[in-house]
Amino acid sequence: MRRFLLPLGGIAACLAASPARAQLTFPGASPISAGNVIIRTQPEFEQSTDGVSTAFDKNVLIYGASPDIAIIVQNTSLIETTVPVPSPGGGTHPATALGFGDTLLEARYTVYQVDGVGSTFRIAPYIGASLPTGMDSANPALPRSAQPGAGTWGSRDAITASWQTLYWNGGAEIGYQANSADAGYRFGNTAYADVGFHYLLWPSDLEGDVPAEVYGSLEANFTSAVANRAGGQKVAGTGGQALLIDPGVIYTRRLWSLSVTAFLPGYEHVRDDGARLAYGGVMFFRYSLFTPLHW
Repeated sequence: MRRFLLPLGGIAACLAASPARAQLTFPGASPISAGNVIIRTQPEFEQSTDGVSTAFDKNVLIYGASPDIAIIVQNTSLIETTVPVPSPGGGTHPATALGFGDTLLEARYTVYQVDGVGSTFRIAPYIGASLPTGMDSANPALPRSAQPGAGTWGSRDAITASWQTLYWNGGAEIGYQANSADAGYRFGNTAYADVGFHYLLWPSDLEGDVPAEVYGSLEANFTSAVANRAGGQKVAGTGGQALLIDPGVIYTRRLWSLSVTAFLPGYEHVRDDGARLAYGGVMFFRYSLFTPLHW
Protein backbone atom coordinates (compact mmCIF):
# COMPACT_ATOMS: atom_id res chain seq x y z
CA MET A 1 0.00 0.00 0.00
CA ARG A 2 2.85 2.38 0.86
CA ARG A 3 4.47 1.75 -2.54
CA PHE A 4 1.13 2.62 -4.18
CA LEU A 5 0.56 5.86 -2.24
CA LEU A 6 4.01 7.32 -2.80
CA PRO A 7 3.67 7.80 -6.56
CA LEU A 8 0.13 9.13 -6.11
CA GLY A 9 1.45 11.66 -3.62
CA GLY A 10 4.11 12.61 -6.14
CA ILE A 11 1.45 13.18 -8.79
CA ALA A 12 -0.47 15.45 -6.42
CA ALA A 13 2.68 17.44 -5.59
CA CYS A 14 3.58 17.87 -9.26
CA LEU A 15 0.05 18.99 -10.07
CA ALA A 16 0.02 21.55 -7.29
CA ALA A 17 3.44 22.91 -8.29
CA SER A 18 3.10 22.79 -12.05
CA PRO A 19 2.24 25.72 -14.33
CA ALA A 20 -1.45 26.06 -15.16
CA ARG A 21 -2.37 23.11 -17.35
CA ALA A 22 -5.22 24.77 -19.25
CA GLN A 23 -5.54 28.50 -18.73
CA LEU A 24 -8.85 30.28 -18.21
CA THR A 25 -9.67 33.18 -20.52
CA PHE A 26 -10.32 35.34 -17.42
CA PRO A 27 -6.79 35.76 -15.97
CA GLY A 28 -7.87 36.74 -12.44
CA ALA A 29 -8.76 33.12 -11.60
CA SER A 30 -5.87 31.40 -13.40
CA PRO A 31 -3.89 29.24 -10.95
CA ILE A 32 -0.13 29.57 -10.67
CA SER A 33 2.55 28.23 -8.34
CA ALA A 34 5.42 30.07 -6.63
CA GLY A 35 8.21 31.11 -8.98
CA ASN A 36 6.24 30.53 -12.16
CA VAL A 37 5.74 33.34 -14.66
CA ILE A 38 3.03 33.10 -17.31
CA ILE A 39 3.06 35.49 -20.26
CA ARG A 40 -0.02 35.58 -22.46
CA THR A 41 -1.04 37.50 -25.53
CA GLN A 42 -4.75 37.42 -26.39
CA PRO A 43 -5.94 38.94 -29.68
CA GLU A 44 -9.73 39.37 -29.38
CA PHE A 45 -12.53 40.71 -31.53
CA GLU A 46 -16.19 41.48 -30.96
CA GLN A 47 -19.02 42.40 -33.30
CA SER A 48 -22.50 43.48 -32.19
CA THR A 49 -25.76 43.65 -34.09
CA ASP A 50 -25.87 47.46 -33.75
CA GLY A 51 -22.84 47.69 -36.08
CA VAL A 52 -20.15 48.38 -33.45
CA SER A 53 -17.00 46.25 -33.76
CA THR A 54 -13.91 46.11 -31.55
CA ALA A 55 -10.54 44.39 -32.05
CA PHE A 56 -7.65 44.50 -29.60
CA ASP A 57 -4.73 42.59 -28.16
CA LYS A 58 -4.67 41.94 -24.42
CA ASN A 59 -1.27 41.20 -22.90
CA VAL A 60 -1.20 39.42 -19.55
CA LEU A 61 1.60 38.66 -17.10
CA ILE A 62 0.93 36.39 -14.09
CA TYR A 63 3.67 35.95 -11.48
CA GLY A 64 3.64 33.51 -8.57
CA ALA A 65 5.29 35.72 -5.96
CA SER A 66 4.81 33.07 -3.24
CA PRO A 67 2.79 29.88 -2.73
CA ASP A 68 -0.19 32.08 -1.78
CA ILE A 69 0.37 35.39 -3.60
CA ALA A 70 -0.02 36.06 -7.33
CA ILE A 71 0.59 39.35 -9.14
CA ILE A 72 -1.36 39.91 -12.37
CA VAL A 73 -0.79 42.70 -14.90
CA GLN A 74 -3.14 43.19 -17.84
CA ASN A 75 -2.78 45.74 -20.63
CA THR A 76 -4.92 46.19 -23.71
CA SER A 77 -2.97 47.47 -26.69
CA LEU A 78 -3.87 48.61 -30.18
CA ILE A 79 -7.61 48.80 -29.57
CA GLU A 80 -9.61 49.55 -32.71
CA THR A 81 -13.29 50.39 -32.33
CA THR A 82 -15.47 51.06 -35.37
CA VAL A 83 -18.83 52.78 -34.89
CA PRO A 84 -21.48 53.66 -37.52
CA VAL A 85 -22.10 57.44 -37.40
CA PRO A 86 -24.67 59.52 -39.30
CA SER A 87 -23.62 60.82 -42.72
CA PRO A 88 -24.44 64.41 -43.78
CA GLY A 89 -26.47 63.15 -46.73
CA GLY A 90 -28.31 60.52 -44.71
CA GLY A 91 -27.47 56.99 -43.70
CA THR A 92 -24.31 56.09 -41.80
CA HIS A 93 -20.62 55.62 -42.41
CA PRO A 94 -17.99 53.84 -40.25
CA ALA A 95 -15.69 55.89 -38.01
CA THR A 96 -12.75 54.35 -36.16
CA ALA A 97 -10.82 55.09 -32.98
CA LEU A 98 -7.42 53.40 -32.77
CA GLY A 99 -4.90 53.55 -29.93
CA PHE A 100 -3.52 52.10 -26.73
CA GLY A 101 -5.72 50.91 -23.89
CA ASP A 102 -5.61 50.95 -20.10
CA THR A 103 -3.67 48.81 -17.62
CA LEU A 104 -5.05 46.65 -14.80
CA LEU A 105 -2.90 45.67 -11.80
CA GLU A 106 -4.11 42.90 -9.47
CA ALA A 107 -2.82 41.12 -6.37
CA ARG A 108 -4.38 37.78 -5.37
CA TYR A 109 -4.01 35.92 -2.08
CA THR A 110 -4.99 32.29 -1.43
CA VAL A 111 -7.01 32.10 1.79
CA TYR A 112 -8.08 28.44 1.55
CA GLN A 113 -6.40 25.45 -0.07
CA VAL A 114 -7.03 21.70 -0.05
CA ASP A 115 -4.58 19.34 -1.80
CA GLY A 116 -5.68 15.78 -2.51
CA VAL A 117 -4.39 12.87 -4.54
CA GLY A 118 -4.05 14.35 -8.02
CA SER A 119 -6.11 17.47 -7.23
CA THR A 120 -5.95 20.89 -5.61
CA PHE A 121 -8.73 23.33 -4.71
CA ARG A 122 -8.12 26.98 -3.88
CA ILE A 123 -10.14 30.04 -2.91
CA ALA A 124 -8.40 33.37 -3.47
CA PRO A 125 -9.72 36.94 -3.39
CA TYR A 126 -7.93 39.69 -5.26
CA ILE A 127 -7.84 43.47 -5.32
CA GLY A 128 -6.98 45.49 -8.40
CA ALA A 129 -6.54 48.99 -9.73
CA SER A 130 -7.31 50.23 -13.24
CA LEU A 131 -4.76 52.77 -14.49
CA PRO A 132 -5.69 55.30 -17.22
CA THR A 133 -2.70 54.54 -19.45
CA GLY A 134 -4.80 54.50 -22.64
CA MET A 135 -5.84 57.13 -25.15
CA ASP A 136 -9.23 58.65 -24.26
CA SER A 137 -9.43 61.02 -27.25
CA ALA A 138 -8.02 59.01 -30.17
CA ASN A 139 -10.93 60.17 -32.34
CA PRO A 140 -12.74 63.24 -30.91
CA ALA A 141 -15.62 62.66 -33.33
CA LEU A 142 -16.60 59.47 -31.50
CA PRO A 143 -18.22 59.18 -28.07
CA ARG A 144 -16.10 58.63 -24.95
CA SER A 145 -17.23 55.00 -24.67
CA ALA A 146 -15.72 54.22 -28.09
CA GLN A 147 -12.23 55.52 -27.22
CA PRO A 148 -9.39 53.02 -26.58
CA GLY A 149 -8.79 54.29 -23.03
CA ALA A 150 -11.27 55.21 -20.31
CA GLY A 151 -9.25 58.17 -19.04
CA THR A 152 -10.30 57.41 -15.45
CA TRP A 153 -9.01 55.49 -12.46
CA GLY A 154 -10.88 52.50 -11.11
CA SER A 155 -10.83 49.60 -8.68
CA ARG A 156 -11.52 45.94 -9.43
CA ASP A 157 -12.06 43.44 -6.61
CA ALA A 158 -13.19 39.83 -6.76
CA ILE A 159 -13.10 36.42 -5.16
CA THR A 160 -11.93 33.45 -7.23
CA ALA A 161 -11.97 29.68 -6.94
CA SER A 162 -10.01 27.08 -8.92
CA TRP A 163 -10.07 23.28 -8.88
CA GLN A 164 -7.42 21.32 -10.77
CA THR A 165 -7.26 17.56 -11.28
CA LEU A 166 -5.33 15.35 -13.66
CA TYR A 167 -8.17 15.14 -16.19
CA TRP A 168 -10.21 18.29 -15.72
CA ASN A 169 -10.01 21.70 -14.14
CA GLY A 170 -12.36 24.56 -13.49
CA GLY A 171 -12.43 28.08 -12.18
CA ALA A 172 -14.79 30.90 -11.28
CA GLU A 173 -14.71 34.49 -10.17
CA ILE A 174 -17.27 37.04 -9.05
CA GLY A 175 -16.38 40.68 -8.59
CA TYR A 176 -17.11 44.37 -8.93
CA GLN A 177 -15.41 47.21 -10.82
CA ALA A 178 -15.89 50.80 -9.66
CA ASN A 179 -14.90 53.74 -11.88
CA SER A 180 -14.11 57.35 -11.07
CA ALA A 181 -15.28 60.39 -13.06
CA ASP A 182 -13.18 62.52 -15.43
CA ALA A 183 -14.14 65.78 -17.13
CA GLY A 184 -17.80 65.21 -16.28
CA TYR A 185 -17.86 61.67 -17.70
CA ARG A 186 -18.24 58.53 -15.63
CA PHE A 187 -18.26 54.91 -16.84
CA GLY A 188 -20.87 52.83 -15.06
CA ASN A 189 -19.77 50.53 -12.26
CA THR A 190 -19.94 46.87 -13.26
CA ALA A 191 -20.61 43.59 -11.47
CA TYR A 192 -19.23 40.53 -13.24
CA ALA A 193 -19.11 36.75 -12.92
CA ASP A 194 -17.07 34.22 -14.91
CA VAL A 195 -17.01 30.44 -14.82
CA GLY A 196 -15.00 27.92 -16.86
CA PHE A 197 -14.57 24.16 -17.17
CA HIS A 198 -11.87 22.31 -19.12
CA TYR A 199 -11.80 18.57 -19.79
CA LEU A 200 -8.89 16.52 -21.13
CA LEU A 201 -9.72 15.14 -24.59
CA TRP A 202 -6.31 13.74 -25.54
CA PRO A 203 -4.43 11.65 -24.54
CA SER A 204 -6.84 9.35 -22.74
CA ASP A 205 -4.07 8.07 -20.44
CA LEU A 206 -1.52 10.31 -18.69
CA GLU A 207 0.88 7.51 -17.75
CA GLY A 208 4.45 7.77 -19.00
CA ASP A 209 5.88 10.73 -20.91
CA VAL A 210 3.03 12.94 -22.16
CA PRO A 211 4.49 15.79 -24.27
CA ALA A 212 1.18 17.53 -25.01
CA GLU A 213 -2.48 17.63 -24.01
CA VAL A 214 -5.68 18.78 -25.72
CA TYR A 215 -8.58 20.14 -23.70
CA GLY A 216 -12.13 21.01 -24.60
CA SER A 217 -13.30 24.12 -22.78
CA LEU A 218 -16.63 25.74 -21.97
CA GLU A 219 -16.79 29.09 -20.22
CA ALA A 220 -19.37 31.79 -19.55
CA ASN A 221 -19.06 35.50 -18.78
CA PHE A 222 -21.80 37.66 -17.25
CA THR A 223 -21.73 41.44 -16.67
CA SER A 224 -24.26 43.86 -15.24
CA ALA A 225 -23.32 47.51 -15.66
CA VAL A 226 -24.81 50.82 -14.63
CA ALA A 227 -25.30 53.27 -17.50
CA ASN A 228 -22.49 55.74 -18.19
CA ARG A 229 -23.15 59.35 -17.24
CA ALA A 230 -22.02 62.58 -18.95
CA GLY A 231 -22.70 65.89 -17.26
CA GLY A 232 -24.91 64.07 -14.77
CA GLN A 233 -27.12 62.60 -17.52
CA LYS A 234 -27.35 58.94 -18.58
CA VAL A 235 -25.63 58.09 -21.86
CA ALA A 236 -28.01 56.21 -24.16
CA GLY A 237 -26.89 52.79 -25.31
CA THR A 238 -24.73 52.09 -22.25
CA GLY A 239 -25.23 49.87 -19.22
CA GLY A 240 -27.31 46.72 -18.96
CA GLN A 241 -26.66 43.00 -18.74
CA ALA A 242 -24.83 40.59 -21.04
CA LEU A 243 -24.08 36.87 -21.00
CA LEU A 244 -21.56 35.21 -23.31
CA ILE A 245 -21.08 31.45 -23.77
CA ASP A 246 -17.51 30.49 -24.74
CA PRO A 247 -16.70 27.06 -26.23
CA GLY A 248 -13.09 26.40 -27.19
CA VAL A 249 -10.13 24.08 -27.67
CA ILE A 250 -6.78 24.28 -25.85
CA TYR A 251 -3.53 22.67 -26.99
CA THR A 252 -1.01 22.75 -24.16
CA ARG A 253 2.58 21.66 -23.57
CA ARG A 254 4.75 22.04 -20.50
CA LEU A 255 6.05 25.49 -21.43
CA TRP A 256 3.43 26.87 -23.81
CA SER A 257 -0.15 26.51 -24.99
CA LEU A 258 -2.42 27.78 -27.76
CA SER A 259 -6.16 28.25 -27.39
CA VAL A 260 -9.04 29.27 -29.67
CA THR A 261 -12.33 30.29 -28.04
CA ALA A 262 -15.56 31.63 -29.53
CA PHE A 263 -17.77 34.21 -27.79
CA LEU A 264 -21.41 33.36 -28.49
CA PRO A 265 -24.32 35.55 -27.38
CA GLY A 266 -26.44 34.12 -24.61
CA TYR A 267 -28.34 37.24 -23.56
CA GLU A 268 -27.85 40.98 -23.78
CA HIS A 269 -30.05 43.88 -22.79
CA VAL A 270 -28.80 47.44 -23.12
CA ARG A 271 -30.48 50.07 -21.00
CA ASP A 272 -32.82 52.39 -22.93
CA ASP A 273 -32.06 50.67 -26.25
CA GLY A 274 -33.51 47.22 -25.60
CA ALA A 275 -31.86 44.01 -26.75
CA ARG A 276 -28.84 43.54 -28.97
CA LEU A 277 -26.43 40.65 -29.47
CA ALA A 278 -22.65 40.56 -29.48
CA TYR A 279 -20.34 37.78 -30.62
CA GLY A 280 -16.63 37.35 -31.21
CA GLY A 281 -13.62 35.27 -30.36
CA VAL A 282 -10.22 35.14 -28.71
CA MET A 283 -7.01 33.27 -29.47
CA PHE A 284 -4.33 33.27 -26.84
CA PHE A 285 -0.77 32.09 -26.73
CA ARG A 286 0.71 31.27 -23.31
CA TYR A 287 4.38 30.85 -22.46
CA SER A 288 5.53 29.70 -19.01
CA LEU A 289 8.90 30.02 -17.32
CA PHE A 290 10.31 29.58 -13.81
CA THR A 291 12.30 32.03 -11.71
CA PRO A 292 13.89 31.42 -8.29
CA LEU A 293 12.93 35.01 -7.36
CA HIS A 294 9.95 34.36 -5.11
CA TRP A 295 9.12 34.22 -1.42
